[in-house]
Amino acid sequence: MRWRGPPGQRHKWRTTMPSRDRRALSLLLPLLCAGFATGATPEAPSAQVIVEGGAEPIDYSQAVRCIAAFKIERTEPLNERYILFHLNDDTLWLAQMRTRCPGVTPSAHLAFDQDESRLCEWDTVRVVDADGAGGLGLGPRCNLPKFDPVSAQQVEMLKQQIRKPTHPPGKSQQ
Repeated sequence: MRWRGPPGQRHKWRTTMPSRDRRALSLLLPLLCAGFATGATPEAPSAQVIVEGGAEPIDYSQAVRCIAAFKIERTEPLNERYILFHLNDDTLWLAQMRTRCPGVTPSAHLAFDQDESRLCEWDTVRVVDADGAGGLGLGPRCNLPKFDPVSAQQVEMLKQQIRKPTHPPGKSQQ
């Protein structure tokens, strides 16, 4: 926006848009409106495609940066890449780790390092282990990613994929 008008008069703000941008917008606007009017959405990738890393996060993500810590009823580590958060409002949130988090197994006990009353992206999680001498040991720190809302059906599909991974022909196992 820039100021239009002589000094001393009421401010009149006018937005300016280059003509090439107006032309592009006039061409795109009908297409965008048609997509919203028909409810057209791209087909969501399958759980297998997501687990194998074949889908871009933009394809399926409605991630949030933080969840309220007081709403977390329990956590369920699925494996070194996935931690499921069960909230007291019956919602499920999945943290898909950017890299493997060593020691995270379905039976692992986890400790979260957080600054506020929220658990947020870039906060850390560690595995808590009994050291055999009556003390506790902590595993390496792993940074949390954003949290994705998931349904119970999606969680079951993910658990099945983790238990019995399928690898498409021509792809090597990692």
